[in-house]
Amino acid sequence: MSDTAESTAAARPLFSPVVALAMVAVGAFALLFYVVFSAYAPDYSGEGDSRTNAFSRSAVGFAGLVSFLRAQGVPVLISQGLNEEEYEKASLIVLTPSLNNRGAEILAVTDIEPQLIILPKWIAAPDPLRAGWVRNAGLFDEDAIVERILEPISQSRLSQAIGTQPVVLRNGLNGSEAMSGSIESIQTISGNQWVGYVSDGMNRAVVARQEGTEIYVLSDPDLMNTHGLNDLATARLAAEIIEGIRQGNGPVIFDVTLSGYRRSPNLLRLVFEPPLLGATLCALLAALLMGVHAAVRFGAPQEGGRVLALGKQALADNSAALIAMVGREHRIVPRYAAAIRRRVARIVGVPPDTRDDVLNDLLDRQRRRNDPAPPLADLIAEAQRAKDASDALRAARKLYRWRRGMIHES
Repeated sequence: MSDTAESTAAARPLFSPVVALAMVAVGAFALLFYVVFSAYAPDYSGEGDSRTNAFSRSAVGFAGLVSFLRAQGVPVLISQGLNEEEYEKASLIVLTPSLNNRGAEILAVTDIEPQLIILPKWIAAPDPLRAGWVRNAGLFDEDAIVERILEPISQSRLSQAIGTQPVVLRNGLNGSEAMSGSIESIQTISGNQWVGYVSDGMNRAVVARQEGTEIYVLSDPDLMNTHGLNDLATARLAAEIIEGIRQGNGPVIFDVTLSGYRRSPNLLRLVFEPPLLGATLCALLAALLMGVHAAVRFGAPQEGGRVLALGKQALADNSAALIAMVGREHRIVPRYAAAIRRRVARIVGVPPDTRDDVLNDLLDRQRRRNDPAPPLADLIAEAQRAKDASDALRAARKLYRWRRGMIHES
């Protein structure tokens, strides 16, 4: 390898600046996306849930009911812990407890009414082969549902019929009568404190209201879960029930806190939401500008010098700074003129003991004929007349040009 090639290889940088900048940018954006996704991850953590809640797309879940209502123009919210002011705007609050929830826990969600409590019925095991799907493992025991969910609310009794068949339901909410799709082991509710609103052909209540309240209970979830809505007749009946219970045109709120999706205060979410969003964007922009400024301004680090410099240059700089600080520049110009004259006289060979007027005349005669500079005596007189820093600078420049002309400096 030749010396030229070796020097070229040695001068070539180890990393391309463009590649290094791209790596830094990718790393910064990846970190930003990670922080944002970490802040909002709880909102999407229920996508693969197979339980009985509004996030679940399984057969026993109610994500289908949420989509069905939205398709009909009904506003729907999924609550992970709203405050009472937000609940007050609701036209209906839907609660979907499981056997892991107690009745007191259900009542503690909110005091706002009307409420629709959809009871569980099926023991559903997650399908190991399909995420979000379930397998039917049988029916819950009616007494277990009553004991854990209904007894703290009101004295109740549940019954599960035998067989699978379409059911004629009389809707006391609007006076209509409709036939649902095929329902297996329809589950009905009864009790002294329950007023039936939707009942089957044998006058057994499927939707009942607790006396003195606006708390409704849907005893059979197959009328509204994803499996039941697969039948058009059942979907129409579910829409009629929801519309009959709603009060006003506010949103239907599906609560999922009973399934553990309670939103806790999150500092990361706060910085990405108003009113702190503007401050966050300003901080990110400032960081970007600082990075760009640092990348284009600074080069290789320089070795630090002495705190107190040595040498004639440092002495001259310090002296000049001291003279400027006290405002005596015009006082030193006459001495500067005398020093310039002596230096030029020494260079051209004039005796050092020559009088000033004779020296001025000798030096003027040695100037080049076409030199437009004024006589030396006039320059010295101008230096002696200086009153401030601007006069001193003007006289010093003329003396400097005169010196260069006399000793033929380029």
